[in-house]
Amino acid sequence: MVLIQILMGMIGLLVAGLLIGLVGQYKLDSRRLLKYMASFLLLVYVMRLYVHDAIDDTFNLFTVDIVTDRDAFETWLFSVGLSFLIIMLRWLTVTLYVWLAVGGFFKDRFAYLLMGTLGLFVSLLNIIFYDSHLIAFIGEEGASWLSYRGLQFALESTLFLAISILAFYQALIQGFTSWSYKSLLLGASAFIATMVALMPQALLYNLFGNYGETPIDFNSIHLVIIGLPFVFMVVFFFIFRNQTQRIKEMALVFMVVAAVLQFFYVPRSGVAGLPLHLCNMAVILMFIAFIFRKEQFFYFTYFANVIGSLAAILLPNYDGDLNSLAVVHFGYNHFYAFVIPILAVALKVFPRPQLKHMYQAIVVFSVYFLAVLFLNAWFRNYHNSVDYFFTYSDHLTDLFGARRLQYDYQFTFAWRDLSFTFFPLFQSLYYMAFIFLMFMGWYVYDTFFVAFDRQHALVQKQRELRQSHIALKHALAGRAISEPVNLGGQHMISIRNFSKTYGRANTKAVDNFSLEVKQGEVFGFLGHNGAGKSTTIKCLVGIQSITEGEIDVCGYSIKSQALYAKRHMGYVSDNHAMYEKLTGREYVNYVADLYEVDEETREERLQYYLERLSLRHAIDQEIKSYSHGMKQKLAVIASLIHDPRVWILDEPLTGLDPTSAYLIKETMREHANRGNIVFFSSHVIEVVEKICDRIAIINRGQLEGIYELVALRQSNIALEDLYMQNKKDLQ
Repeated sequence: MVLIQILMGMIGLLVAGLLIGLVGQYKLDSRRLLKYMASFLLLVYVMRLYVHDAIDDTFNLFTVDIVTDRDAFETWLFSVGLSFLIIMLRWLTVTLYVWLAVGGFFKDRFAYLLMGTLGLFVSLLNIIFYDSHLIAFIGEEGASWLSYRGLQFALESTLFLAISILAFYQALIQGFTSWSYKSLLLGASAFIATMVALMPQALLYNLFGNYGETPIDFNSIHLVIIGLPFVFMVVFFFIFRNQTQRIKEMALVFMVVAAVLQFFYVPRSGVAGLPLHLCNMAVILMFIAFIFRKEQFFYFTYFANVIGSLAAILLPNYDGDLNSLAVVHFGYNHFYAFVIPILAVALKVFPRPQLKHMYQAIVVFSVYFLAVLFLNAWFRNYHNSVDYFFTYSDHLTDLFGARRLQYDYQFTFAWRDLSFTFFPLFQSLYYMAFIFLMFMGWYVYDTFFVAFDRQHALVQKQRELRQSHIALKHALAGRAISEPVNLGGQHMISIRNFSKTYGRANTKAVDNFSLEVKQGEVFGFLGHNGAGKSTTIKCLVGIQSITEGEIDVCGYSIKSQALYAKRHMGYVSDNHAMYEKLTGREYVNYVADLYEVDEETREERLQYYLERLSLRHAIDQEIKSYSHGMKQKLAVIASLIHDPRVWILDEPLTGLDPTSAYLIKETMREHANRGNIVFFSSHVIEVVEKICDRIAIINRGQLEGIYELVALRQSNIALEDLYMQNKKDLQ
């Protein structure tokens, strides 16, 4: 056996030298070579997952009394120290394989460093203890290097050594000294965490024996197991939510690969061992979805497998001890099937599903359900334990005390020498119940999405407010926060390089818009529907956020001094969003209270505007009884009750009769004549031409020009011709 070990080491060194030589001679990308070699090594490792390992039967290494417990001692293959070493080597080996295979595809530097240092050490130990490994696989009888397991592990160990040397070479190229202490500490922490993901499933049984309790029927240990995946998801999410997309994807792909390896850790044989249970299929489908980016497979696991896994965690169908291989295997399998799809959406590795994705998942589930009904009935002829997705046995009906529902309504027929049995009522109810749970799952997901979005928006808003407050303090340079930040703009509206983009739109609703409006002006804002008028006004009055640029009103920044800016503004929107169960007087008083207008002043102004706008007869009626024109007049009165220095109106004359339109235009002119600013938008050229001092034309979010009406008239330029010419220029 020593000769075989020496030969393995020499071949490993020879292969490593050949690979390094190829890299140097032909300028091959060593990282790409490592990626493919690591994938091949992982495939070779998978070849030994199809048979049971003798060392998994080792019982209670740490606490058993080998003198008094002879039965336990008979399961030992080695001494305590050697047994522990072999178990740890097996554990470190698979963890390193997955690190290099996954890290290679994501070009992770730490994976190369890890394999080139710890991997080199572990690969040498595997060769040194090659004979012990064979005994751990097969047992003392038949532990020959000529056996299937002997040849497989010899190939694996030789490749492991060669790849570790190549990884060491790659780490040398990258430079060992480029790693900071913090980076190494984080990498080591990540490696320890991934070891938990790939823990040998017999480890607890090997080291501590039986726990003494079965986690079932919501006993204390079962409740801990139920809570574990939820705690894990929260911790995992908060650790990775601010990481780069590459790191998020790498972490989840690592979990997916770990899920596959842990699923096949327990050997399977015959038709009963096929991975056709819903949660077993989840492991395979998640691997395909992540590695090959197949969204249709992913959303099936998201809507169907998560529900199935949660049900299995809540109502498990095992009866073994907590530390037994069967229970640990069940836990790993359903844990991964439950948490990975949820985390993939939460971390935006896959986009949030739409309702159509759930309908697609239902179609796929329906096909799967019909398939397992047939396969259960067929394969039961060959193996009595076949029961994919619990559609055949009495596990579920016994669980809910409804066995008669299953066996009182069954249908059996024979074909050739085969017998096929179905339970139509039970299986139909089971199908409909699962579909219902999928819809409930969609509702729960959607609720969490909405809650998360709101919380995220709130956090973003708080962050923006903090940044704005810091910028404001800097701009004020020691002055009180109640003072205008722009002392030179106390008598104007100032818009500087303003842009607005909605959501993730590729085009800007308003782009690099700049404008100044001074006191005493009636300023018209002209543009066709959708040109950007309402967007600009909504940002001006603080309803919409500003994407880029600055807007000041009377020297106060809308971004950082919105409250002070709004105290100087009156706003009439392009719709009537009023409290219609209030009377007109109650509504005006409500607005006056917001602006802290004293009762004597508000009453004096109210009487003046009621008389001027001919609304006295309706002021004590409920707003819901008002016509469109009356509501517009009331909105005008409410916007002027605090006598604002800046009066902003968005399409104020739309839908008004000639008398109402005339009264509002006269009020606009009068307000400007008292030294205030009137800024209003319109797409009606005739109105703008009659009452404005200056106008601005906007088209497709772009400022076309600013014009004085007097100058246009003196030059015999019709505003309509000018406006139409600007439209043609953009077409």
